[in-house]
Amino acid sequence: MIREGIPSTSIVSDIAAKLNFACHQSAFAFLRNLRIENDDLDLELEDVVVNLASDPAFLKPKSWRLDRIAPQGAISISNRDVELEGEFLLNLADAVRGTITITVEKDGLVIGEETKPVELLAYNEWGGAGHMPELLAAFCTPNDPAVDTVLRDASLILRQAGKSDGIDGYQAGSRERVWEIASAIYSAIANFGLTYAMPPASFERDGQKIRLPGQIMESRIGTCLDTTMLFAAALEQARLNPIVVLPQGHALVGVWLQPEELATIVVDEAETLRKRIQLKELVLIETTLITSYPAPPFSRAVQAAAELIAPGRDSTFNAAVDIRRARSHRIAPLGLTKGGSLGPATESVVPQVELALEEAPPLPDFDHGVEQETVPETPDGRLERWQRKLLDLTARNPLVNHNSTKASLPIVCPEPALLEDKLAEGSKISIQPFPQLSSQRQDEEIHRSRTGEEILVEYARDALEKRQLLVDLPPEE
Repeated sequence: MIREGIPSTSIVSDIAAKLNFACHQSAFAFLRNLRIENDDLDLELEDVVVNLASDPAFLKPKSWRLDRIAPQGAISISNRDVELEGEFLLNLADAVRGTITITVEKDGLVIGEETKPVELLAYNEWGGAGHMPELLAAFCTPNDPAVDTVLRDASLILRQAGKSDGIDGYQAGSRERVWEIASAIYSAIANFGLTYAMPPASFERDGQKIRLPGQIMESRIGTCLDTTMLFAAALEQARLNPIVVLPQGHALVGVWLQPEELATIVVDEAETLRKRIQLKELVLIETTLITSYPAPPFSRAVQAAAELIAPGRDSTFNAAVDIRRARSHRIAPLGLTKGGSLGPATESVVPQVELALEEAPPLPDFDHGVEQETVPETPDGRLERWQRKLLDLTARNPLVNHNSTKASLPIVCPEPALLEDKLAEGSKISIQPFPQLSSQRQDEEIHRSRTGEEILVEYARDALEKRQLLVDLPPEE
């Protein structure tokens, strides 16, 4: 019932349909949009309070006071940082239904109300590629003690094969060495004798509970997504860059053979991966083959994975999530203390049939950029070259006489000195846009208010370390 003389209002809101504990640990925008509209043609709305509450209490109540809304006007609320109750979400063993209620009050009278459902997921449940694909990276937990057990066994397998037993990531500067480390991890996990479990239907779209490494090693059972995330955690702890690939009804892990990553956290085109595989920059691994007895060699797992994203199977490809790229967006691994996860290290087992290391095939060396321009040998020659290229202070120099146009690219470079150093080294610098993902639910303002970091600046700094210069352009450009 509307009191006479008080305008009616409409509430326009956009909220996340699913929430989990991983949302609490990242700058996840639960409240994506909130607008209050004055529906009256003549009366203005003054001194109103907008309230947000939840049932059960999975977020802290929040209120906003609005001074004035003109007739037929609207106000969009910019402060959308809603604090989630992390302890509540951590203690959810199973998904429950929740609701949020938004009310608009004037002098204690509710003049507008909206209620929306929210699915509250278990602490170890991922919401699926249809809702939160990028948060799959949170379930890659390299600090789980069970991962150390895997790497310890992988080191032993390398030593037994006459290789260096160091789990040293990309330090050797060799794609073949990366292959060997990945192969040793494959053999180490295969030697645990895990049993395959069927995943829920359409898990890649709708999500599922994920067994973390400690839980897998304790139960010796896992779905394709469970084993994929175990592999991803081991690869990341080995200082390699993993990706998770989600074909229809399945999950695969991939590893970059040199320090690379995808241009965005999530990609939805299989061709992007196929090109990198053809260039021998990326290999995918069919992780469920380690549950076979005896397990096939590593090269067979690589071949089987590549077949699942082969040309002609694009319609069954859902997404790929780059773990390293997600970390640069501050999507951190889950920090859990619940039983069976991040607990004590798992003891190694002695398998009946031990899978040994498979030698790497011939692979190219690391890419180190383009050939350097010939530099004059004498100091005078180098000075002349520098002056000729950089010290033209006339209007002919576009760096001096510059006007921003549609033909120019507004670069974001938080470390000009670092850029100068890389150019002086002759490094190849690629121009890349900031990733604009419709699926990505991180909010820049929320991240800034919580951490004091400018997430785009931090992202640009990380990109520059990888010889990428980012440009700030609208998504449509």
